[in-house]
Amino acid sequence: MKKLIAFLTLVAPVSVFAQTSAVTDVNSLSAKLAGIGNIVVYLLVALAIIFIVWNVVIYVIKGEGDARSKAGLNILWGIVGLFVIVSIWGLVNILTNTFKTTPTNQPLPNFGNNTQTGGVPGNVIPQVQ
Repeated sequence: MKKLIAFLTLVAPVSVFAQTSAVTDVNSLSAKLAGIGNIVVYLLVALAIIFIVWNVVIYVIKGEGDARSKAGLNILWGIVGLFVIVSIWGLVNILTNTFKTTPTNQPLPNFGNNTQTGGVPGNVIPQVQ
């Protein structure tokens, strides 16, 4: 336990120094969350592949019996889990591309009188009566 606390104490500043850009608006927040989500998906895919390969090795090594059939079922469920992870990731990408939710840096319209900076003149703005 002491070694774990010492390791976490040494590694904690690294996570603080890893911050490269501050979250200033919704677009940067969504970019950060998408980056974290991608890392989680990569880790889950890696763990699923390691699980499948480990059970293939057990399946090959074990002879006839209950351990071999259990490893075979674990391989099947590992492949099903990998399929679910990748299909959910693909579904999120399809929805993102369908609704065009990519971040944009388009400025907000300026409804002032300054037409040189992209503003709309005051006499053009419709008046609600």
